[in-house]
Amino acid sequence: MAQLIGKAACAVVLEPGAAASLGRLSLPESGDLLVVVGPEGGITGEESAAFDAAGAISCRLGPTVLRTSTAGTVAAAILLTRSGRWS
Repeated sequence: MAQLIGKAACAVVLEPGAAASLGRLSLPESGDLLVVVGPEGGITGEESAAFDAAGAISCRLGPTVLRTSTAGTVAAAILLTRSGRWS
């Protein structure tokens, strides 16, 4: 996973307690966007440290924690509409 994060123009790890909001994240004009969605119960501290070291940005979706099956879809919709890739 760290290799994929390192190659992406923007790599995001969804974390409910993150300070940054996905909806306000500055996005690159081009390149791959990568979203890491953890399992139910969250990403481990070890995984989080490895993702951070690879260059990922921790972001929250909002005040409500979504199920894993929903969080990825919501994150993709936010990123794709904000990036202009659907224009």
